[in-house]
Amino acid sequence: MIKEPFSTLLNGNYSLDSLELDAIQHEIEAETLAIDQIQSAIIDLQLQIEEHEARRKVYKTLLSPLRRGVLPSEILGEVFRYAIEPHYPVNRVGLVCKSWRDIALTTPSLWQTVIAPSGDDPINVGKLQAWTARAGTLPKTVGIVGLNRRSFNCACHLESEVDICRLASPELVRFLTDGPVLDAVSLRCYTHYCLNRLFARVAKSDESTLARSWDSIRHMSLKINKWSTPAHGLQWQFLHNLPPVSSLFLDTPGQPDVPSETLPAMPPLDSLTTLHIVSDWPNSWILRNLATCPNLEEVILNSKESERQDDVWTEGRTLVSLPKLQVLRFQHMATHGEDLRILRWLRMPSLRILELSYEIPEPFADREEDPDTPDKVQLYRDMLRMLSGADRVVDLQQLRLVYFPITAKGLLRILGVLPSLTFLELVTHIGSDRKFFEMAREVETPLLPHLRHLKIHDTCDVFYPNDVCEFLRQRKATATEASPDCVERLDMALNRYRNSPRLDESVRALRGMGILVNIVP
Repeated sequence: MIKEPFSTLLNGNYSLDSLELDAIQHEIEAETLAIDQIQSAIIDLQLQIEEHEARRKVYKTLLSPLRRGVLPSEILGEVFRYAIEPHYPVNRVGLVCKSWRDIALTTPSLWQTVIAPSGDDPINVGKLQAWTARAGTLPKTVGIVGLNRRSFNCACHLESEVDICRLASPELVRFLTDGPVLDAVSLRCYTHYCLNRLFARVAKSDESTLARSWDSIRHMSLKINKWSTPAHGLQWQFLHNLPPVSSLFLDTPGQPDVPSETLPAMPPLDSLTTLHIVSDWPNSWILRNLATCPNLEEVILNSKESERQDDVWTEGRTLVSLPKLQVLRFQHMATHGEDLRILRWLRMPSLRILELSYEIPEPFADREEDPDTPDKVQLYRDMLRMLSGADRVVDLQQLRLVYFPITAKGLLRILGVLPSLTFLELVTHIGSDRKFFEMAREVETPLLPHLRHLKIHDTCDVFYPNDVCEFLRQRKATATEASPDCVERLDMALNRYRNSPRLDESVRALRGMGILVNIVP
């Protein structure tokens, strides 16, 4: 309410004199001052509210499940295991607070993998010992990098020049002999001399030691950075001093300028069931090593994106028998390489899984094409040899083709001789032939009659999803009781999802036929 003297002025319609105007102006200024004072008080109160809210938030953190111990330490330990970085397992977690440190120290799974990275300081064997001890009875993996800055800048050619390797450590030898029981060991060094010396010292250690760490190793990973000109022959002596491993990963340096028959080879390893070779060395060397491991169940051959020297294709070569081999993977092959020619020399009656993985090639139109590459005529012939004769492959069930440089006609021809396949995975590239599924619907003999799962990674938008769906729909529609269709699942990853009424209708039709369909961008 306004003051009484001014209320009468509101009901009148006469002009105000100068005294009345001054009085009204004075009241306006007074009200303005009062408003400013109240607004200032409001700001002060708001600041007080914010201060109280901030303090309340801090107090609430003290009542969090982690601080009150509501979350069981076992659960928090599992969270740590999924959240930490593999090369620095526990350091950062243990520095957060005392309770986190205590949980980390009492969670064995966090200490299963210990990495000694490259550096100029000696390898901290004490750290390896302490960390692996905290893993308790769980399987333990130790990775050791023997490289330093000198090794990257050194051009070593003689055995005496390899003293720079950090693997030359008596403490490391004791750790590998008298230390904890180890499941897997990974070693990376400059040249093979580093491994020769380390393995020789381990072999000379007290053989009467019970349950040596070395003898407990079942998985060994060895990476050699550089090829060194040997001073005393071409033997890699460390290969003869391996622990009784069942799995071996061997990463060799680049192809040396020496005859392939003089390259170092592995001794007989009857206990080996898994062999992973990363090398661009000739196929004759690969075959020679495979022949010494008759009990292999899985072989992975990584070509390092290079073409192997073609030096094995003589009619008199002896076939290599791998009676227990179930998985064979060719990875990172060069588009024009001859890596797959090795198939004709292998006898693999138990083979179930085959992977043929190339590097991403240039588009066909942008390069001069090898006459054999589009249809893979030679590969077709090699596969026929693999599928014929004594000890032939009889039940290949899974085939994975990655960036496969072949025409639709050539791919149909190869798949046509693999009727036992139940799983097919195709990873396309920009040069892939988009007519494959259109042509597959027109073949007279049903293609892949036992196929259950089709998986496609079409990141280059090569195939039309409708063609794929129509291929599967037609199979179901033409199936009979005597010749049923076995397809149960379609997984297709696209560069972008092409949403259209026709595609949606095709997907619904497949699902109505009992096929699980998953098409995602």
